[in-house]
Amino acid sequence: MAPNAARDFGRYELVSKLASGGMAVTYRATMKGAAGVTKPVVIKQILPHFADDPAFVEMFISEARVAAALTHGNIAQVFDFGEIDGHYFLAMEFVHGQPLSKLLRRAQRAGLPSMPIPLALYIASQICDGLDYAHRHLDENGEPLGLVHRDVSPDNVLISYEGQVKVIDFGIAKATSLVEGSTSPGTVKGKYPYFSTEQARGEQDLDARSDTFAVGVVLYEMLCGRRPYDGDFVAVLPRLLAGDYPKPSTHNPSITPEVELVIATAMALEREQRYPTAQAFAEALREQLYSAWPRFSPSQVSQLLGHLFAEELAAEGRRVEVTPAFLELFAEWQQTNGTPRPVSAGANRPRSKPASGASSGEISGPMSRSGPHGAARASQPGGARPIGSTTGRRVSSAGMARVPASSREPETMASPLTAARVLESPNEPQDNTPLDIEVPAVTHITSLEAAHEQRAQEEKAREEKHRRLVRQLSVPLFAIALLGLLYLVFSPRKVKEEEAAMKGTLWLTSTPPGASVKLNGKDVPGVTPLFVPEVPIYEASTFVLTLPGYRTWTKRFTPTTIDKPTLNAVFEPLEQEPPPRAPPPESVPVPAPPKSDLSRNEADYPTRLFVLRPRYNAFVVDGLDTASIELNPRVAYSVSTDGSASLTSGRGGATGTLAYFAEGDNLPADETFGLLGPSTRTLKGVRRLHVFLLDDDLADNSGTVRVNLRQSQFVAPRSLTFEATRNALVLAPEQQFVLRGLNPDAVYMLTVRDDVAELRVGPTGRARRVLCVESNQQSARRVHRLLESGKRFQMTGTDTLRCAFPDVRVEDNAGAFEVDIVDVTEMSRKERADALRGPLR
Repeated sequence: MAPNAARDFGRYELVSKLASGGMAVTYRATMKGAAGVTKPVVIKQILPHFADDPAFVEMFISEARVAAALTHGNIAQVFDFGEIDGHYFLAMEFVHGQPLSKLLRRAQRAGLPSMPIPLALYIASQICDGLDYAHRHLDENGEPLGLVHRDVSPDNVLISYEGQVKVIDFGIAKATSLVEGSTSPGTVKGKYPYFSTEQARGEQDLDARSDTFAVGVVLYEMLCGRRPYDGDFVAVLPRLLAGDYPKPSTHNPSITPEVELVIATAMALEREQRYPTAQAFAEALREQLYSAWPRFSPSQVSQLLGHLFAEELAAEGRRVEVTPAFLELFAEWQQTNGTPRPVSAGANRPRSKPASGASSGEISGPMSRSGPHGAARASQPGGARPIGSTTGRRVSSAGMARVPASSREPETMASPLTAARVLESPNEPQDNTPLDIEVPAVTHITSLEAAHEQRAQEEKAREEKHRRLVRQLSVPLFAIALLGLLYLVFSPRKVKEEEAAMKGTLWLTSTPPGASVKLNGKDVPGVTPLFVPEVPIYEASTFVLTLPGYRTWTKRFTPTTIDKPTLNAVFEPLEQEPPPRAPPPESVPVPAPPKSDLSRNEADYPTRLFVLRPRYNAFVVDGLDTASIELNPRVAYSVSTDGSASLTSGRGGATGTLAYFAEGDNLPADETFGLLGPSTRTLKGVRRLHVFLLDDDLADNSGTVRVNLRQSQFVAPRSLTFEATRNALVLAPEQQFVLRGLNPDAVYMLTVRDDVAELRVGPTGRARRVLCVESNQQSARRVHRLLESGKRFQMTGTDTLRCAFPDVRVEDNAGAFEVDIVDVTEMSRKERADALRGPLR
């Protein structure tokens, strides 16, 4: 979507794209109501691969319904949720501000290595207020819901330009973790630096204290300018489990022991040692805030954002209002690295303004007299020596020193930081008689405006120097980048060799623990949980875990990065088979006649699990009567189909989708077969292309489908014709797997476990999908589809399911796919979720 291109989305108008992530795309939008009423909102569209998962959709709707009921000033309101044009979405409150993560980065660029302590304590207390409201939320029956955010981090905390702190994405993390756990079981995902100890252990029974731990990490990051646990996942995990992080005062010496104790309590290893509720944590934060900074004002948060994001506000046409007092305070933060000193209640009062009627030459602020003659003494904060010479001044009993205009500097005035302070004398008379007092004159005092002008000139000089340096370095840097690009383009083999040589460490756990481990056929010392060293990166490895009394756990895993590889094996107990019955003494065993073993090729429903084996459920395409064509393997072809064919008589059975098998020298097994349809797809590296359909009888087939192959606009397209009466394949029983006895009126959920089949020896021979066809003998329905490992599929209107692996030879095939099948027709939502999660297996 173009930045300024608006489009309709139901009753919303998507104005501009704000961000995109691993779960959703976020848009700034306008909600259109009756009589032309509009309201700015944020639309979060769930990505399609999440929306295709029924379990995620069910959890998403359930969690969104609860989130929409949360109404609190520190939680971004959810106005609406649902599905429009196949896209699941959330309509949320538009918070005109910035994420806390961006505020921290901008503050560091502005010279604040860490957030000022009072601002950090205030923001953390506001986060706790919002979380505590959600933790204590009740359902319609008055029962606690037990809500847990699970993903508290600076990215999920918004701060408005008015200074409001709001938590976002409440409940969505639970739905995301559900689908991630089903598609990649055992893989730890998320923002692990903010994980609580129980999250790092992989526990699922999280409570409010897990969110409290995360808020403690966020507070640590605000106060120290860095996270307590930073680095690769493999390096962070042992430290997180042991609570090994630097004390906050090592990064920020101004952090008091009391604040350090509050952080340590929030980040305690065991839940019982932390604050019992987010409210208790918030009260501890407020106690530290207002005991050291009793005059703290939340408006400082608003002014900080206005000062740091002045350019963004000016671009929106909004006026930036930052008081001179705050600019002075910000300059003090810069000088003290963002760590203002705590002061007492009396010393923290704001500097007084000039009295009404005072001239611009008056020096404002508290005055004092000292000495036996009542001579006033000008001093600077902290006892600094006064600057300037002493001349006579007239001071009224109100404590205001009048400075004659002739003695003032022409372009300076007294700054609140350097204004003369006069302490009250115990001998001061109570009448209004003016007193003749000598006070030292304060001269050569730089004004606040002059200081800002000087700072602006310094910034301008630094920017000009930076631009000159960039111009000087741009040419050699461009040449170096070009050489590096040429090296990468013309040396792919070296890159692959470097990737192949990379090895990392993998954290391996099991439920229950104590399992023995084999990596690629070699024993790994120790039992789970343990670190497995020397795991190849960018290369698939086979892990085999064994535990007495449980089924062997096998997984093919390809780490793509070395920052956070981790696996968790969940064992299933072995089913105890009844002992075989002894034959009666008088019976004489009679040998059964030999027959072919087809137990691996067929099954009857009901069954909870069936297995697809490429060694026994595969067929060789070469030699069969498919429609085929010779192609150039060095050319990429755009392939699509038009027309339709039917594999049986009756209405509704015509289809334009064909199965294909591609022969090529270096094609991975997953790319050798698939489905072609009217939508264009690209094939490359193909030497010969076969198209076909799987059938059980050719007697009533009809129709033709043309396959169009386009190379480029300068080369004439080629075509291939599929005839249903000739090119449909009827496989032998030993070439396929057949599941019979399904109810066409039932709804089944198929879950393919995360297994790998091997269609040939070598890394390119691994396949993660199988070709299947759903059929119904009472109708013309014949649907071809691909089942993929690690995914879930819904099936209905079917009485027979046939599956097979197209191949060039079957002697070198290995591996298997395990497929769970559950009848979910009469199940409630909760029963369906429990069945798909696995307790009924």
